[in-house]
Amino acid sequence: MANKPFFIPQKEIRMIDSMNEELIDEIIGQSVDIYKVNIDRTDENLYGESSTKYYDKGFRVNCLIEYNDPEVLNEEYGTDINATIAMFFQRNNLASGSLNFAPEVGDIIDWKEFYWEVDGVTEPKLIAGHQNYKHNIKATAHRSRLSSLQIEERPR
Repeated sequence: MANKPFFIPQKEIRMIDSMNEELIDEIIGQSVDIYKVNIDRTDENLYGESSTKYYDKGFRVNCLIEYNDPEVLNEEYGTDINATIAMFFQRNNLASGSLNFAPEVGDIIDWKEFYWEVDGVTEPKLIAGHQNYKHNIKATAHRSRLSSLQIEERPR
């Protein structure tokens, strides 16, 4: 039997989730388009790696987005710009309904007319610090070049 926090009943957890879902979906209104790797079309080598990845049709997901200022890199062959974002998804919202998805390393994100590749996924927030009350999923991503992607665009 799992431990339950003594001072936080399930009713309070549902209220917190409901308020956060309304805040993200109805008030803030930020969203991203997500493209998952198509495993059937992507060929792997002996080591499970692929030089060319193919992606499924994208779908829209609401989340909070933290944009980090771009960084100018002086490379051997000229300058380049690197930028990163962090996306915060409400865990219960992803698991329920028609989405039934979780962000994974390698997913492609379409946001603000740029493509971003997910390079890390964590679950940093626990309600009352309790491991059974996981609240959100944080995905970090870096800007990716369109020329390296084989994506079926999501209809806009």
